[in-house]
Amino acid sequence: MKHARNFWLFSVGRLVSLIGTGVQDVALPLFILDLTGSGAMMGTFMIMTVAPRLVMVPLAGVIGDRVNRKKIMVWTDFGRGVLILGLAGLAYDNRITIPLLFGAQLLTSVMNALFGPATSAMLPDIVEVEDLTRANSILGAVNSVSFIIGPALGGIIYAIGGIEIAFLINGVSFLGSGISEMFIRYSQKTERFTGLHEVASDLREGLSFVKARHGLLIMLMIALVLNFLMSPLFSVVIPYVMRVIIKFASEQFGMLETSFMGGTLLGNVIIGAFLAKTKVRKMLNMGLLAESLVMVAFALIVFPQVLYLLGYASWLCFFVLFCTFVLMGLFNALINTPLMVELQKMTPTAFRARVFSVIELAAQAVVPLGFGVVGFLLDLIPAHWIVMILSVAQIGVVVYFIIGLSGKVYDDFEANSHNATSGDVADEA
Repeated sequence: MKHARNFWLFSVGRLVSLIGTGVQDVALPLFILDLTGSGAMMGTFMIMTVAPRLVMVPLAGVIGDRVNRKKIMVWTDFGRGVLILGLAGLAYDNRITIPLLFGAQLLTSVMNALFGPATSAMLPDIVEVEDLTRANSILGAVNSVSFIIGPALGGIIYAIGGIEIAFLINGVSFLGSGISEMFIRYSQKTERFTGLHEVASDLREGLSFVKARHGLLIMLMIALVLNFLMSPLFSVVIPYVMRVIIKFASEQFGMLETSFMGGTLLGNVIIGAFLAKTKVRKMLNMGLLAESLVMVAFALIVFPQVLYLLGYASWLCFFVLFCTFVLMGLFNALINTPLMVELQKMTPTAFRARVFSVIELAAQAVVPLGFGVVGFLLDLIPAHWIVMILSVAQIGVVVYFIIGLSGKVYDDFEANSHNATSGDVADEA
């Protein structure tokens, strides 16, 4: 693989920061649920996580094309590290409050918004186009390993050391990631800002690129609906069910969080080893349908009658849910990895960040609304009915896509796919 040094520095930085993030991503929901016991409060926290990022993402895409992407990565990692270490100090002094957490999460979300498009746009510049599928599967595996180790540690760390130790580990991990990224050799031809009108112009270019590709528009509409249904389930409902209803210990909760990423790791290994040459249409359809069926199985498992038979927080219930989440993660990899490869191939590097930001905004636009609605309903309606309704709705959307729309999408992907690296990025001496 050409530029292997850059790719591995990129990957190591991701590994370190995502392990720390995994620790915090388990400890923080546990802390909020233990403190409040409220689904609505959990939903509000997730809104604070996602909404600021969506507001920032269009501007972040423009910045990712106009400012050196390596510098964006390094400084946002350092910024998040300092912020989270500050939370660790406040938690140590028992001065952490819910409003303070929400405010810190808002700032973190803004930095996440700047980091995301720049990172996604940078990867195709440091590997050859023929290595993109392999590089994405490796990076997917790195992400999965991180979120296997991180959440498993997060449950244990929260039980033993509390939220302050989780913050400490995550803050240090972001600083370590920033240091690793400093050694990437990367230069990028950028145009300087001459006025605010250029921001609007750049955004229009990204939007025009997406609008001109009808298959991509269809895919984004499907993603919008599926994210509205599924993101609240994963981020709000599942933590609520695991902690408040089933009452798993924090260590068990952490291990269940790792099971999904374990499945994602397995899926990316399968893609890299056996499915790298498989058509996107076949892989994506299979992943969508299989993940939807597993979601219905999960909905049945969390009905009170089934949980009673499984013994609620027993190890039998844990094992059944663990296997279910592994399958979810495996099939999710068959959706996300090939889709990302196609997007990278069809988008020229000169405006890749702004296109990715438009795509993210379009696909995630209604997710905060989903968090708010589902969080509110959790305090009014039994959680198992919410899970079943969302899962059945997902199957309906997926079947409609596969039968009626998928042909147009994949034909458009194939027609517009090209070498996205245009030679305007080179190694920095």
